[in-house]
Amino acid sequence: MKKATRSARAPIRDRARKVLHPGPNDGLGHLRVPTRKASLDLALLGLIAEVPGVSGYDIMKIFDLSMTHYWHAHPTQIYPTLDRMQESGLIKSRNVVQRDRPNKRLYTITPAGERLLIEWLESPFEGINLKHPPLLRCRFLGHLGADGAIAVLREEQRSWAIHLKRYREIDKDYFADGKGYRDVNAMFSMFTLKYGIDWMEENIKWCEWAIDEIDRNRELFPAEKKQTAGKGAA
Repeated sequence: MKKATRSARAPIRDRARKVLHPGPNDGLGHLRVPTRKASLDLALLGLIAEVPGVSGYDIMKIFDLSMTHYWHAHPTQIYPTLDRMQESGLIKSRNVVQRDRPNKRLYTITPAGERLLIEWLESPFEGINLKHPPLLRCRFLGHLGADGAIAVLREEQRSWAIHLKRYREIDKDYFADGKGYRDVNAMFSMFTLKYGIDWMEENIKWCEWAIDEIDRNRELFPAEKKQTAGKGAA
């Protein structure tokens, strides 16, 4: 994907009305209550704000290239969400006629969309309501026996390695040229990529640690206990 060229624009915060002011309980030892939760709508607003006149196709490419390690969006979700956002007045679009190609629609954020984006960016820390399928499954791997549990974790480890390889390729292709960041949005995009790389590396290490622990503690598994007892009786 070619790097998009953008003209310098004033930060959205300078254009949008500031909607959040520190409350009396802000500061050390106090957490503000989240007022707005992250959503696909807000992710799309952020991308459209960065690249005015972006097409839905390019938005999907950006998701696939740089956001899948922290926000999942199926392609079938994006266009209906864009339509809903336009109906709500958060974005606007224009159709571009192309020769020998299908026409395309280009999206731009509206002032109302800018205000909503800033409200979310300045809102209190949301945290996460975690649903981690691999960890949920891990909790019950004892039912598979030692070898079965190890096989599951080996498969998981290979999956993390595939993700890590892809993230490192993105890093090499877009950030490892030694020339620094092309703009502030690229810098924060790299922040998320770095997190993804570190996370995959940690997941791989954790799988190896867990496998070693299972191997060292095989006697904890009922089937292993029965096998050991049978050998003792013989």
